[in-house]
Amino acid sequence: MQYDIEKLIDILVLFAKNKQQLSKLRINKLLYFIDKYHIRKYGRFVLNDRYHRLPLGPIPSLTLNYINDFFKPTVRISGKKIGRNPLERYFSAAKCRNYDVLKLKKDVNLNSLSDSELEAVNYIIKKYRNYSVSSLVNISHNEKTWKETSEPKEIDPELFLENLPEEKKETIKKLREIDQENDCIHSVLNK
Repeated sequence: MQYDIEKLIDILVLFAKNKQQLSKLRINKLLYFIDKYHIRKYGRFVLNDRYHRLPLGPIPSLTLNYINDFFKPTVRISGKKIGRNPLERYFSAAKCRNYDVLKLKKDVNLNSLSDSELEAVNYIIKKYRNYSVSSLVNISHNEKTWKETSEPKEIDPELFLENLPEEKKETIKKLREIDQENDCIHSVLNK
């Protein structure tokens, strides 16, 4: 399955509406916990991002690229930004205690998230609403995904399934294989 920027925007809008401070690190930690919840319960990631181990814990790499580009665009010609980051339509950049944060500037109809994805987002917002970013980092450092991956390697999705019964792990593995096959078929048919 392909990365879904519309889902990222919808999730960030939900974060903003629930008074979550949208620093890069907080966004990445919350997305990690959302994807962990969703893959363990429903067998797939929400954004279809790839996670990597970095010093501050597991991060969704494509999402981090979008957010980094939002704050510091990398594609410039003669000092002018080329292209538009999809986040710019709904968010503006601000500073809070010397770090960059996203601020919601335009509401969006939340229609890209499935019921199970909304469940995961709302559960994680409720669970971690009052946690500091440093607490979220510490929690993620105790995760098997971070402990068993060397830096800066991609995290094996199967590490998200720690402590699940083997039968459930096998079911999720088969669901992921079906998703990969569907992606292959879709890409061939759309050539």
